[in-house]
Amino acid sequence: MLLNAVVYGLLLACPLIGALVRSWLVVALPIVVWPAFYLGLNKGWWLYGTGDGWQRNAWFFTLLGLATTAVSVTAARNLKPPDNYS
Repeated sequence: MLLNAVVYGLLLACPLIGALVRSWLVVALPIVVWPAFYLGLNKGWWLYGTGDGWQRNAWFFTLLGLATTAVSVTAARNLKPPDNYS
């Protein structure tokens, strides 16, 4: 349960940060966050370790995080600010 919550949290956090910051540098965030998360799982630093196929999952979530963060940065940069925004 906790593992699912962390995965969903990371899946939401990276695009949300990308949308708020609106910088292309944030797209690199999933490249750091997901491998660090799976490295910690594999080493037993947090939660209860990894199972078979964890490398595939790490690649999948890293690529998914890259894509969703890039889409959110693109969408946020294309939004027009309100007229009274100075």
